[in-house]
Amino acid sequence: MRIRFSPLAIITILTLVACGGGAEKSAPRQRAAGAAAPAAGAAGYTVAAVSGGGSVSGKVAFTGEAPAAETLEITKDTSVCGTEKQFQTVQVSGGGLGNAVVWIDGIASGKDWGSMDGGTIDQKNCVYTPAIQLVKAGDTLNIVNSDPILHNIHAYHNDKETLFNLAQPMQGMSTPKTMDKTGPVHMKCDVHSWMSGWVFVAGHPYYSVTGADGSFSLADVPAGTHTVKAWHPKYGEKSASVTVAAGGTADASFSMP
Repeated sequence: MRIRFSPLAIITILTLVACGGGAEKSAPRQRAAGAAAPAAGAAGYTVAAVSGGGSVSGKVAFTGEAPAAETLEITKDTSVCGTEKQFQTVQVSGGGLGNAVVWIDGIASGKDWGSMDGGTIDQKNCVYTPAIQLVKAGDTLNIVNSDPILHNIHAYHNDKETLFNLAQPMQGMSTPKTMDKTGPVHMKCDVHSWMSGWVFVAGHPYYSVTGADGSFSLADVPAGTHTVKAWHPKYGEKSASVTVAAGGTADASFSMP
């Protein structure tokens, strides 16, 4: 007797395999060193006119010798993923640390959100793109599979708490997820253990990702004394206190590691 399975049944079977016995096993994930605690959610932030605002700018400097890129031999799904991957998790240029997140902590009201909106994270050639991005709390993150193979996206809030565990067995799939919890969310793949990306969920508009040289700038900051924080997936979090004068520019510089 021949047993025929419908396309829906095949997808269901693949999904069960991804969440269970078919994935590569990895060690339990620990909270990243200095992982950021949840900030005030978007619902707790009020957009209001900023009178006599200033700005906060600076640089996240890198001290010491930058670690060399890591080369990993690939043995799974090599027709799509290739046979080797090179990862440079620490981006250093001109003495500055790129891809660090900088924000003003605890600010309750101020400028509007501007262009900060939902985002997209793509899985292409078994790599997450972009490596790090900001998403407004409460907005949608679209998760896309551009590869013709199964990926299983596992999202960890603060690199510890599972937010969702999602199988995408088909190329071209796009799944929206609402990002409610502020702070860093680590995106991993339970099928391809080397895949890693970060989504930092922002509770207000005063967030920025440092450029390649480690520089950042936050505009329309209400005058007063603020705590500015900087976070990097590898080196954790640091903070500084700055006083912003009306119409002035305050410096907030950091050094990592």
